[in-house]
Amino acid sequence: MNKYITLLITIALLSSCKSEYDRYVTRELKTGIKNDSLIFNMFMGQTKKEFYTTCWDLNKNQIISQGTGNTSAKYLEPKEGLTDTLKRKELQFYGIFDDDEIMRGMEMTYSYTAYAPWNTKMHSDQLMIDLVPILESTYPGNEFISVSLDDGKIEAMVKIDGNRRILMFPKSEKDLMVKIEDLNFKMNTL
Repeated sequence: MNKYITLLITIALLSSCKSEYDRYVTRELKTGIKNDSLIFNMFMGQTKKEFYTTCWDLNKNQIISQGTGNTSAKYLEPKEGLTDTLKRKELQFYGIFDDDEIMRGMEMTYSYTAYAPWNTKMHSDQLMIDLVPILESTYPGNEFISVSLDDGKIEAMVKIDGNRRILMFPKSEKDLMVKIEDLNFKMNTL
């Protein structure tokens, strides 16, 4: 299922804004710049065992906990330092691994802890707007550009810096998907 979603997203990106997106990918890959940083000092190229060891240590230090259905790790943004505690975010994440169990990216699902169906300020489309400057600061380089997925039904944002692509789109009314991937691996140019 996961490979199917990735294929659909790639096809949608290529067909929805083919010329602009293709030029963007080509330009960034030609730079030869390698960006491999993810979150919590994890990086693309780590083994699955190293990913689990890092998660174990983070869990032991009470920074993360078990995610939904034991299929991800969960990080709850601390309330301290937030100017608006209603915008506190939960993050569930898990590495994207190749057949050799090398991490080639990460899938992250963000949501506001104060989400409610009737509160549109806490929906994933608003979270995407709020997350853009945070991710641009965390992963410096190019700015996000807007793209359409699924024949224009889904508004997404994409940012490519060298080999690293960050794609984010509403997964549901509540959840925002953020995928960080190594384009060299994705396009089999390693």
